[in-house]
Amino acid sequence: MGKRANIALALGVAGLMAGCSGVPTSGPVVAGNPVRAQEQPAFAAYNPGGPPPGADPAVIVNGFVDAMSAYLPGYEVAKEFLTPDAASSWDPSVGVTVHRGVRPTIEVMDNGQLRMTMTVSGEVGVDGSYTVQDAGTTRELDLPVRRVDGEWRISGPPDGIIISEANFEREFESHNVCYFDPSFEVLVRDPVYLPKHGQVATLLTQTLLEGPSEWLSPAVRSAFPQTVALSVPSVPIESGIATVDLTEAAHETVEMERQHMAAQLACTLAGLSEITKVVMNADGVPLLGQDEAVDPTVDNELYEPDQASIGGALHAVLDGNVVWRPDGVDRFEPVAGPLGVAGDVTEVAVKAGGERAVAVGADGTELYAAEFDQDAPRTTVFNGTGLTSPAWDRHDVIWAVNQAGAGGEVIAARPDGSPVAVRGPELDLHDVSSVAISTDGTRMALIVDGMAYLAVVVRDGDDPAHLSLEEPRRIGPEGTALDVAWASAERLVLLVEPDDQEREVYALDVFGEVRSARGSIPGAVSVAAGPMQRIVAATDEGTLMENDSPTSWAEIGNGQAPVYP
Repeated sequence: MGKRANIALALGVAGLMAGCSGVPTSGPVVAGNPVRAQEQPAFAAYNPGGPPPGADPAVIVNGFVDAMSAYLPGYEVAKEFLTPDAASSWDPSVGVTVHRGVRPTIEVMDNGQLRMTMTVSGEVGVDGSYTVQDAGTTRELDLPVRRVDGEWRISGPPDGIIISEANFEREFESHNVCYFDPSFEVLVRDPVYLPKHGQVATLLTQTLLEGPSEWLSPAVRSAFPQTVALSVPSVPIESGIATVDLTEAAHETVEMERQHMAAQLACTLAGLSEITKVVMNADGVPLLGQDEAVDPTVDNELYEPDQASIGGALHAVLDGNVVWRPDGVDRFEPVAGPLGVAGDVTEVAVKAGGERAVAVGADGTELYAAEFDQDAPRTTVFNGTGLTSPAWDRHDVIWAVNQAGAGGEVIAARPDGSPVAVRGPELDLHDVSSVAISTDGTRMALIVDGMAYLAVVVRDGDDPAHLSLEEPRRIGPEGTALDVAWASAERLVLLVEPDDQEREVYALDVFGEVRSARGSIPGAVSVAAGPMQRIVAATDEGTLMENDSPTSWAEIGNGQAPVYP
């Protein structure tokens, strides 16, 4: 499905009804007074005041910003700081700008306008997706003011909401909306920000039906037809059972589509502790059986992208050979087959399942694959110059960086050596040094010109020999990025060298926000992570270090280029 529509258009009318509650991912969209709605928990909201009489323009602008710091239906208090024309045309639903500090700086200009200056840390789009801004990103907004009945009011406000980091954290939280990869084999989580105190189940379901975020849309699919919507403006929850009643168009789907629809719903609503089951109807008729009590909650392990990698053993390179640490063993042993005795390996990537790997050898000029079997052959996948950073995705595509010409470029091939063309125009003329593919196969983390990025992997269904890396987004903290790995389909691990500081490992979410600092490691050069696995780093002296507590590291052996399947 295409770009997710503005939720404001879908719910804005209902939001004017009495008793409404909730905020959209991107502005003041209200979920409305729903039929059979679940009871909302009590919440002591912050109630900003309106403009004081006789206030000067700076006080009015600061008051306007303050009135946007917490949700109120329709943002009526914020509109009191605007002229009547501005209040009628101001659209707070076009996005959220998150700034650092308590409030922006306000400066009175010579022309009578006021200039608002702020350091922006992130933005939420109309589709709910969050984009991290580079440190030090500033924005200036000129706000014209004029008198209305003797009182100063803003006549040209910027559309969208402006809110501080602290208030954003208080008001919003991230939720996953679930779609499928193009082959409908695994679920892909598309994070969005929703209000903490709204009718989250309703907004999540509405967001799911509207389709994926604009950024992720080219890489995912939805089983829900575009013509399907909620038949009532709510998802009621009674005794832990969420009832999703869809419009009549849902009857036109076939059994497999309905199973995929149920899987998406179950995955999307799984994060809400008050929901234990999900019932999916079309105009009141169960879609997955005749019994109204049918539970369409699907065992999502069937579609869990991390499942194949859970419990995978740690591998590394030692003296040019691939070694591994078997489960329950505290030492490294050579793998079976040609990679365990190769003598020329510098880096390795292990396929999920742990039975096969691809290695960089021959001084970085050859990429070759082999099974972990004593009699297995060694197959050349790619010949290049300065090959590094191999990766093996769930679609049986092998990725690497080829240091050709002025900088590194991303290359891909099949295990038998058949080439796969990689299109990435935004990466042209840049130096790529490292790549890591997500377990769901839809996102790639890259180190480009010493900075970390996240790009969407777009697969051409008509031509599997062509792939695109699109819309790279800057992620992670400031400093020189050295290596990146996926801890799960939703978490990354990034090795960074801050200015004049020890190298540090950070855990990030897929927005690129730092979730935790994992501690410093002097001389760290690479990092490995995997689902339900401890983070491992290698130093320039060939020592492997394991993150055995939130910020401490313990030596576990010798080696380089650690990796999990």
